[in-house]
Amino acid sequence: MKLLLIILGHVILITQTTFGQDAICETCVEYTLELTEGKLLGSSLQFEGYDISMNLPPDFSKDSLSINYLFTIIGNNEIRGDFIFPNDKTTEIKYSLVSYNDTTTIFMKTSNGWYPWDRHRIVNNKLTFSYDYWYCPSATKIDLEILDLSTDYLKDSTTWHQKDDRNCDTDKLNNIWSLFCSIKIASIEKTGEYNHRGTVIQTTRNVIDELYPNHEYAHTLMDFNNDSLTRIDDIKRILTIVKDRIEKELKTNESN
Repeated sequence: MKLLLIILGHVILITQTTFGQDAICETCVEYTLELTEGKLLGSSLQFEGYDISMNLPPDFSKDSLSINYLFTIIGNNEIRGDFIFPNDKTTEIKYSLVSYNDTTTIFMKTSNGWYPWDRHRIVNNKLTFSYDYWYCPSATKIDLEILDLSTDYLKDSTTWHQKDDRNCDTDKLNNIWSLFCSIKIASIEKTGEYNHRGTVIQTTRNVIDELYPNHEYAHTLMDFNNDSLTRIDDIKRILTIVKDRIEKELKTNESN
């Protein structure tokens, strides 16, 4: 999936869409959905073949399509849908409302990350919105707890799983941890769930990308972990930098 996003990101940079005078962000994707057989369904110019759906109440009609009404039904119901891949594989989307950029917006929870909508609008009875596929939530104190537990899992080379396959149940069972699984399981232990674009794991990706700009990893954490040149001290260094960045962000937020 990471390789897919990288490829699509390059497409977005080339074919960036605009609304009025405002261009969407370099890592944003814009979707347009239409009402079809009781659901909103559509795709994106940038993600052609990658569809999104939203299941709606039975009494929903095209005449009801408005942002305010969408907010009402999502706020009062468990609204779900699917992210649909070209091979017909799907992953569930759970819709909710969240505060974002000093307003309230629609939030998508998927297995590949949690994304707030931006620039949502109705045009010609069609719903259009964008989201940042590289979105990283604001840091919280729980992120430091996740990092501490992840670092504790990776005490030394004897607890490091050097051939990560992202099967984290095996890591937990054997008490040997890859970088990815240490963060994933620590996130679940501390919050009860895992966000593939959560603050800790997303910041870790960013740090690896910055320190190793020409890495060409398809799955950043797994491939960095499995790289023959990577040592346990390299992984600890990454986690230390991530913790420092999150601590600095928290201090900045507290002072504002």
